[in-house]
This record gives sequence, C-alpha cells and structure tokens, in this order.
Amino acid sequence: MKAKKLMALTLTAALTMSMLLTGCGDTDSASGGTGGTQPAGDSTGETAVDTETGKETVRILVPGLNEETTVDPISGLETKSRGEFEAFLNERIPDYNIELKTIAWDGWIQSVEAMNEAGEMDVGFFTNQEAIPDWYQDLTPYLEKDADLNFNNLEDLFIPSAVHYIRYKSFNHPADSGKVYGIPITIACNVILYDSKIFEDWGISEPTADMSMSDLIDLSEQMTGTNPVTGKQNYGAYLFNTWMEWYALSYDAVKPFFSDTMDINELDMAEYVDYIKDSSEVKNYFSDMVRAVGCSNPAVATGAGRENWLTEDNDIAINFDSNNSTGTYMKYVYSGDTSITDRYKALLIPTGKYGEGFPEFFRFSISKNAENADAAWEVIKVLTTDKEIVDFYLSNYASDKISCLNDTEGMEMMSYDINKERLAYQQKNVFITDDYWYWRTAIQNVNNQILSGEYDADQAVEALHAGVTDWVNNIKLQSGN
Repeated sequence: MKAKKLMALTLTAALTMSMLLTGCGDTDSASGGTGGTQPAGDSTGETAVDTETGKETVRILVPGLNEETTVDPISGLETKSRGEFEAFLNERIPDYNIELKTIAWDGWIQSVEAMNEAGEMDVGFFTNQEAIPDWYQDLTPYLEKDADLNFNNLEDLFIPSAVHYIRYKSFNHPADSGKVYGIPITIACNVILYDSKIFEDWGISEPTADMSMSDLIDLSEQMTGTNPVTGKQNYGAYLFNTWMEWYALSYDAVKPFFSDTMDINELDMAEYVDYIKDSSEVKNYFSDMVRAVGCSNPAVATGAGRENWLTEDNDIAINFDSNNSTGTYMKYVYSGDTSITDRYKALLIPTGKYGEGFPEFFRFSISKNAENADAAWEVIKVLTTDKEIVDFYLSNYASDKISCLNDTEGMEMMSYDINKERLAYQQKNVFITDDYWYWRTAIQNVNNQILSGEYDADQAVEALHAGVTDWVNNIKLQSGN
C-alpha cells in the first residue's frame, strides 16, 4: 500500500496539508516489502494471507477487550466487543486483514512476553515497562525514512510529552537509550474527585482550580468527623497506593533527570539522591500524605474504605485515588448521567514547577517476532494517527485516557469540556524526565507504609533516601561498577 494512499485514508485534509507533506514519495516501507526500512533479521518478510479476502494478515494485540458487547452496570455505557473493534479496524485499514487479539489486564506483562516468544502477534503494545527492548523492534529506521510519519513531523502530530517519551531512556538498559519502541496513541489523564454534597453539608466552599495539594488536604481535615446534616461519619479524604507517588510532583519533591548515555554511574548522587535527607519539599509531601491518611477510613491500609463512593450514601469528601476513580467517573460523563456529575466533580491535579501529569502512555509496537515488520509498521501508522480509530478506542475502552494527537478536531470524545481541559492540561504539564524509576519504586514502598500507619514524615524521608540509594547501587552493581 503506497504511503500517500495510507494517509488519505487516515488523516484529515488539514493534517495532510499542514503536517505530513515532508518527504513525500518515499515508498520503501510499503506493505509487504523487504526494503531498507525493515530491520534485518527481525521478521520473515512474509505475512500470512487471509484466504477469504486475499489480504495480508496483521495480528494486533490490545488488552482488556471482551468477546461480547457489554453494558456497564453502573453507568449503563455500552462497550463494544472485540469483534466490533476488529470490524471497525478492517474498515479503516482496508488494505490489510486485521486480526485483533486480546488478553486480560491482570498479568498482562507475562502474557505479552509469552505471546511475543510464541510469535502470536505482529503489533503489540506497552505502557511504561522496562522490558520492552526484549519484546519489540526499534522503529528508528522507519521514522528516519518514512514519508508520512517521521522524526520531522512528530511535533506536528503529537503533544510535546508524547514526543519526548517516544525515545526510550532507562538506567536499566543504557545501551538501548534513544531507540524508539512504540508510537503513542493515548496518555493517562487522571483527576481528583470530590463530593459537592458533603461540602454543602459542612458549609465549606468547594475547591478551586488554583488550590494546592496542601489546600485540598486542609479541606479534608475540616470534613472528617460527624456530618452536621446527616449525623453520619464522614472522611475528608481517600487514598490508594497506585500512582500515589506522582503527587510528589505537586510538592517539587522529585526532579527531572536528563542524560544522553543513561549510565547510572554518571548520576550526581548529591543532586538526585542525597538531597532527599534535608529537602523541605520531600518532608512536606510526606507530611501531607500522612495527614491525608489521617482523614481517611482506616480501611485504606488494606485498600478498602471506598465502598460508598458515587452512591447516595457516600462518606468521602475528596477522593485522591485518581487512578481507580477517573475511568469510572468519565463513563458517567460520556453516558450523560447528570445525577452523578452534578454531585461529584473533577479537579485537575495541582502542579509543581516540574509539572504533574502522569507520563503513562499506551503505545503500539512491532513485535520482534512479527511475520512482516513493514506490514506491521503500515498498520501502526494508521492506528496512532487516524482520529476515528483513536476516538473509537478511547470512547469504548480507555475512558480514563485522552488522545496524544495535537489535532483532535471532530473527535466525539473531545466534544466534552472536561476533555478539552484534560488535553490542554497534558499538553503543558506532563512531567518530563529521562528516567523516574530510580525514585518511583522507592516512593511506592514508602507510601505503602504510610497508608498502613507505619511511618511518620521523618521516618518516610529516611526510608525514601535509603530506598533510592539501594536502587541506584543495585543498578551500578548490575552494570559492573
């Protein structure tokens, strides 16, 4: 399939004219070919042909799909089946026979490893996992030569953070730094939610967009106790460990790191590790997390305590569990259930000087065992730039996320004001760094102890410094130093 034909199918006329005219005429990466853009030895160069359609088959792995169309029992929102998505993809990518595969989100890393090893997929996915150099091919040769999607027009197509994170950087795999293993399609954009009825019961003004995390926790403390209207116990806050570590950005408790080599031995220990011991920002972060736990149901220690959330009997004023709450809330938004959205409202997460938006991307990639890497690349170009495909995926399967595309005009999900705000937020606030695992794992461990009531702020600071130090030293040992 010629590149120009592909873009006519996948991009609007405006995008084609303003963004993708660079380098027209390069057809080395045409479907089914074995030209200069195909990494040598990484695929057979031959793709299975569907006997019914006569088209080459490209197998795409997308997690979390159901075999049957389902209706969410909470929101009433319909989610289309795997087969419906597959049919839609075959309409949008008519030159190939798309075979859509799925796995459960639980244990997805092991499933991807197994399917990749068995050669059961051509196009795979990843989020922010360290193992991807073992799973996927480097897309740099394609992006250097392709006429339609290349290094020259990435900034025109995708939001700035997606362009930065398209290049792999990891202390765990320094030799692979700078390679490109996937093209982004979505980015997480979580929100903090609050119950306006509880605020009204307590006679407290609702939070505003300019409030800091400390301000929000102050409000939580004011609404922990017996509700003056209902006489029932209220909890001003709710916390959960998943992605709780990203709130450290609101306090400037962690900082960005940049490196061309990603050699852990070049990490300035005083600037990036030892500062933790005397940092007021780190201390403030942990102090507020301890305060928030004090405003929460004691069951947060076991991950429980939010059973009444989004019900008439809700007892939580501010829900800081953004990872587990955003997707469900957005389903209500999309289904037009104002009985929920009039009472429960969303706040974008307060930012620090380095931003806040979680850099959690969903990317499509070429499997190392793809039957034909060129065909997989042609399909990936459509998956990640066709606004109708992106809209279909977001609306049906990823309500907590937003598009990575700069141009979202005409997408149904972007008709919602909240999504316009989320996209604008992510365009300018995503935390930009070359590696965050060196502190992220340690903070996750400390936060688990805070949720269990085991640490005060001083103990948390000490434990974080020890945890980051251990992480860095372990990677140094693995590197032979």
